Amino acid sequence: MEAAEHKEPNYMGVFWALLVLTLAEVGIFYLHLPKVIMIVCLVSMALVKAGLVAAYFMHLALEKRTLALIVVSPLILSAVIIIGLTPDSVFNYPRKPPDRWVLPGQEEPAQENEPAPTGQPGAQPDTKTPPPQAPADGGPA
Repeated sequence: MEAAEHKEPNYMGVFWALLVLTLAEVGIFYLHLPKVIMIVCLVSMALVKAGLVAAYFMHLALEKRTLALIVVSPLILSAVIIIGLTPDSVFNYPRKPPDRWVLPGQEEPAQENEPAPTGQPGAQPDTKTPPPQAPADGGPA
């Protein structure tokens, strides 16, 4: 069996492409474009650079397509999550925190000057009931 022959990647070509993309990123920063356009341009160029590095320097271009799918699928999933959560972060931020934090199961203490709340309006506040007495025979209560 002969070994599968593969062509040597053009590393200098990839280097020059990465250099040009990096210089373009710096140039876009100094163009003072609107923020959204600048962010979209910078992120897309960074993704292209990451793709070049992964494909040629990590040798993923020579691998099977299944491995490439395994590498690309988290990128797609993270993009879907970011797109899905963006409206929530844009329209619900900033939220004002509550004045007083109360843990679940705890009741908020009544104000000292106000009577304790009762079950029905106009009812008299409950007087303190004595604790239940243990049974005389010592069994469970």
